[in-house]
Amino acid sequence: MIKSVISDYLKQNNIGTKLEHPSVEKFGDFAVRGDVNFSDLEIIEKIDKVAGFSNLWIKENILIDEAKNILNDEFKKELGDVNKDKKILIEFSDQNTHKELHVGHLKTMVIGESVARFFEILGAKVFRANYQGDIGPHVAKAIWGVQKLLNLQNETIDEFNLKSNEVKAHFLGKAYALGCTDYEDNNKSEIDEINQKLYQKDDKTMVVYKITRQWSLDYYNDFYKRFYTKFDKLFFESEIAEEGKKIVENNVGKIFEKGEGGSIIFDGEKYGLHKRVFITGVGTVTYEGKEMGLAQAQRQAFEFDKAIHVVGNEQAGYFTVVIKAIELIDSWFTNKEFHLSMGMVNLVGKKMSSRTGDIVTVDSILDETKSEVKLLLKSDDSNQDIVAEVITIGAIKFSLLKSDPKQNSIFDIKKSIDLDGSSGPYLQYTYARCKSVINKSSVNSYELRVNEKFDENELPLLRYFYQFSEKIVEAGERYSPAVLAEYLLNLARKYNEFYAKCRIVGEPEEGRRVFLTQVTAKIIKEGLTLLGIETVEKM
Repeated sequence: MIKSVISDYLKQNNIGTKLEHPSVEKFGDFAVRGDVNFSDLEIIEKIDKVAGFSNLWIKENILIDEAKNILNDEFKKELGDVNKDKKILIEFSDQNTHKELHVGHLKTMVIGESVARFFEILGAKVFRANYQGDIGPHVAKAIWGVQKLLNLQNETIDEFNLKSNEVKAHFLGKAYALGCTDYEDNNKSEIDEINQKLYQKDDKTMVVYKITRQWSLDYYNDFYKRFYTKFDKLFFESEIAEEGKKIVENNVGKIFEKGEGGSIIFDGEKYGLHKRVFITGVGTVTYEGKEMGLAQAQRQAFEFDKAIHVVGNEQAGYFTVVIKAIELIDSWFTNKEFHLSMGMVNLVGKKMSSRTGDIVTVDSILDETKSEVKLLLKSDDSNQDIVAEVITIGAIKFSLLKSDPKQNSIFDIKKSIDLDGSSGPYLQYTYARCKSVINKSSVNSYELRVNEKFDENELPLLRYFYQFSEKIVEAGERYSPAVLAEYLLNLARKYNEFYAKCRIVGEPEEGRRVFLTQVTAKIIKEGLTLLGIETVEKM
């Protein structure tokens, strides 16, 4: 990377100044504070001293070489050394069984998958984990609702089991909402009894539990495939709860202490945090206690250098406490557990609550978005449904990836498919435009002729390509796909401005202009792949 060459030069010459890109392009490719000479750095074409800065321009032949490295995938070799041999566990999605998927779950799935892809291109070995709540009061409420609804419908669970994954999932959502309502009305004790039977593995209760649990898993798996996501291992609360409880009980008097009513707590106040209950007074292990078992289970599955938990920001306080407890129990985990905090997702014009059943499901978002996408496409395209699916997934994913993960996201269907805006389809459309130009041209490879120069309409693109690798590294370091998303949007805008001003095929400049088009297409495709988005050849 060009940036690393200049950074190394600064370090070798003990020049303690920050390297950055000027906010205005006409001021060069890089800038450093102060009067820096760079006289013996051969990649520099010229230096201007302006307002206390040294502005640097990179030689065109170096920029061309960087662009060619992108086309032939040489850039990936250098990127692969950034986190070489590191082992990264990324836990994301984390939806509870017996509930429908909503857009909040979707955000952690989308961002978790993209962060995993950044670590992979940067050389790390990545393990994708998914931790699901498959036991507890929410499951008891859903099972109560299932039994009640089936009785009302005069239908057995085996008969209902033959229906589609989507129908079964929506039925579970309706059952859960009914269970919540009944719990708050007259049936608290009966639903609590179901919950106890689940922990006791009561035979009759477990029959319904296992069938409905599988409904959820099958339904979720459909979405993993649709959003190009996979997991190396699914972890479940029901499988790690007892181990978590044992770990907590074995560390009473060392890490944990007795609390009110016979509970076991972790006194986080000793470490500037807050107190939390890990085992209740009646002996039930809490989410916090289960985390102790989860940490060990994840270590056994994949001995990681870092475990990144992609979870909503409302759990920030929770994670500071449980991570501290994990580290005190076993120092191996020190500085290895990290909570990547997710902002909330707000849907324009819609509200939702899984407790009341007033929920905007991922299914409905996909269907509505896809209907809008089809209006943009040519009606005579035989592959319309396939193309519409790719664009729909791209629209939804990009709308959740284009802002910093910690920030709240706003999902607006109309804006998510805007071909003139900051959208995934805008990038997919730009890629398709590039491919159209490439297919019309006979130019395959490009070599700069003697005394040939890129003109003022072409240089903004050439001078932007080399930042691609930088943005990948930065996005990986910050766990923020938004860094690359912003770069891709800026690149697409530059290309479309160039396209509007310059004829390409059949012109004397065709060689270098097709070259610019090829590199743009390559970057958009590779960049979208890192975001977990596919491209289409024609729109």
